Amino acid sequence: MTDDQIATVLGFERTAPIQIRTELYTITGVIYHCDHREPALTFRGPEPGECTLFVVTAHNDRYRLQYTYYDEIDHTNISLDQYRYISDGQYSWFRTSVSVEAIIGQKEGDHL
Repeated sequence: MTDDQIATVLGFERTAPIQIRTELYTITGVIYHCDHREPALTFRGPEPGECTLFVVTAHNDRYRLQYTYYDEIDHTNISLDQYRYISDGQYSWFRTSVSVEAIIGQKEGDHL
């Protein structure tokens, strides 16, 4: 991943429209929460940074996109989880087997 691509992922903010294209379908929604942890060098070695985007669609489907990265090591992992509302008023997480092909910010035209 290039520095520009990392900056695109880390640049998304709450309320930003986003489109996530996977191998099977495209998710269009709005980011409702972001978490970010910088990479760090610890006594165990390099610890990855992580950016987590929480996205909600127009149909109230919610997704969590986790992006893990290292500053100086070329190793990245992108995974996508989905959770759905269940009858007792709670949300339940379901792992989906998707590979993210692109992330597009609809306003700025950012593209990963």
